[in-house]
Amino acid sequence: MNEVDLSTRAAAEPIVCTRQVDADPIHAFEVFTERFGDWWDPRLTPDPSTYEGADVEEVEGGVVALHHDGEDYPIGEVTVWEIGERFSMSFWLSLPPNAPTELTVDFEPSDGGTLVTLTHGGWTSGNVAKRARFTEWPHLLERFAALAEG
Repeated sequence: MNEVDLSTRAAAEPIVCTRQVDADPIHAFEVFTERFGDWWDPRLTPDPSTYEGADVEEVEGGVVALHHDGEDYPIGEVTVWEIGERFSMSFWLSLPPNAPTELTVDFEPSDGGTLVTLTHGGWTSGNVAKRARFTEWPHLLERFAALAEG
């Protein structure tokens, strides 16, 4: 394998962030999914000035950023919904809709709370050029943890 192959493969590695949360796994899962719009940072939406929240639909499978300008911005589709264990969705915020990534969040009991592991993977030739934009996951997990613990 040459250097180009190695750098391309490294760029395509999943982004993984973990955070210990002082909450049980079911509560952590519920806050992550049901209050997605509360912990998500409005700066990371198509129009921060009109951001009102987000809606995660288990049954219909959509994840949508909601804005009071009347625009709703689909950002993915739910692919796994295992309460207190795992949530996964396709994710195309700031990405070409025909080249989504995959966001998976695992909730594992740990030290009287929950170890939350967020994995942003699915990087392909169609989307890996945008990977460097996704540096906010630690910040978002901090916002999530503050809400789950508060």
